[in-house]
Amino acid sequence: MIKNNNILFNLYKVSKNIIFFIFLFYLINFQTSLSLFPIFAISTPNLILIIIYVFIVRLNIIPSNSILCFLGLLHDIMIGNNLGITLIYLLLFKYLTQVMILEKINKNNQDKWIFFTMIFVFSFSVVFFLNIIINMSVPNLSPIFFHVGVTLILYPIVNISISFFNYVTELIKIN
Repeated sequence: MIKNNNILFNLYKVSKNIIFFIFLFYLINFQTSLSLFPIFAISTPNLILIIIYVFIVRLNIIPSNSILCFLGLLHDIMIGNNLGITLIYLLLFKYLTQVMILEKINKNNQDKWIFFTMIFVFSFSVVFFLNIIINMSVPNLSPIFFHVGVTLILYPIVNISISFFNYVTELIKIN
């Protein structure tokens, strides 16, 4: 009996990881497709990092390293980026979020936004300097500032949307 429950538990974990991977894969492709809109023609916001941060901090859902590795490599291959850059970016962001946030975070949304800003800017800076070293050239900085600014503006919007969704679901549960 225990063996059957163990098999079902492992099957549940695998299916949950597959669904999470599919969700993140669609999200990263949606993020890439935002470049078709004229407002994001310069650079697209980083939605996947916002969602990973919200999953870790608010929902206590921590994506596995293998999912992030496979997703990062697949994304780099699909868009023709330097192989492994997105992988490093996702894993560094996840690691910094887990180490810095989970021990120090308060229930104050302003603190969450400040921690998100610090983690996002630090991990982006590391990946930016890796790209400079690999390509041996400094890119145009205006798309980079646009990317960072729009991502930092979208985080509170996503956070408020999730809070509103939680509020509505709690109202539905009460009635």
